[in-house]
Amino acid sequence: MENMEILVRELCKYKNETPWLEFKHNNWSPETIGQNISALANSAAIEERSKAYIVWGVDDKTHEIVGTDFIFKKARKGEQELENWLRSLLSINADFDYQNTTINDKNVCVLSITAAESHPVTFEKAEYIRVGSYTKLLKEFPALPSKLWLKLHGKVFEKQIAKENLSAPEALRYLDSDSYFELTRQAQPSSLDEVIHYLVEDGLLQLQDNGLYSITNLGAILFARKLSDFDRLGRKAVRVVRYNSSNRYQMLLEESFNKGYAICMDDLMRYIEALIPSKEAQAHFCGDE
Repeated sequence: MENMEILVRELCKYKNETPWLEFKHNNWSPETIGQNISALANSAAIEERSKAYIVWGVDDKTHEIVGTDFIFKKARKGEQELENWLRSLLSINADFDYQNTTINDKNVCVLSITAAESHPVTFEKAEYIRVGSYTKLLKEFPALPSKLWLKLHGKVFEKQIAKENLSAPEALRYLDSDSYFELTRQAQPSSLDEVIHYLVEDGLLQLQDNGLYSITNLGAILFARKLSDFDRLGRKAVRVVRYNSSNRYQMLLEESFNKGYAICMDDLMRYIEALIPSKEAQAHFCGDE
């Protein structure tokens, strides 16, 4: 709840609505929300933002917190819950969540929308985009589809998020910051804030809009204490497999290294060196001569 309030107050600091941010008071309709989810997800991808937001309970001109009667969980479209109705008409790559919170004794509802990935997000099979503070059909702006596709296809793996919504101490429970400073030959800072500052500067962490942190794929793949802690990266752990020299289908030995690549490298090299019969190889070589 505390971080939701931080998020809302940070969003209210923007002077104007952005392609990835919209404020509303009580005005809502299921169709408009669906179109806005598509538009904001696609615009967030163009703007290289991981999230977009619709915030009810904030005046769209003054950005003053005025409260709202809208409670997403209770909203319906006909006989259906609003969430189920929206998900049935949005494309499969659409992802969102919502939360109602109280700020200054006023109800505020925040819809957090994940930026489009792989393909544009559609609603009722149509693609939408934000142009200024307006939601429009993407096809009405010929220059924007190619720009969106370029962003979607040019997404850099290292910058994508491996784990999000972490406090600073939680982030360091997943990443080995001591190894980071040792391997980069930097003095270990004395404060948590300084440690986090360096990790953010090098792209291992990202500061979120709500004051929490995300671990990037770069941070996890290099400095994870356990790669298995990251859903999509566990299968990327280094594996060393030794096969029968005369039969590539007969596996004799297998070892996995579950730490980030940078911090398991020494153990990996020692393990490989222990497997290599250097003396036997040398004797065999000399015999051939």
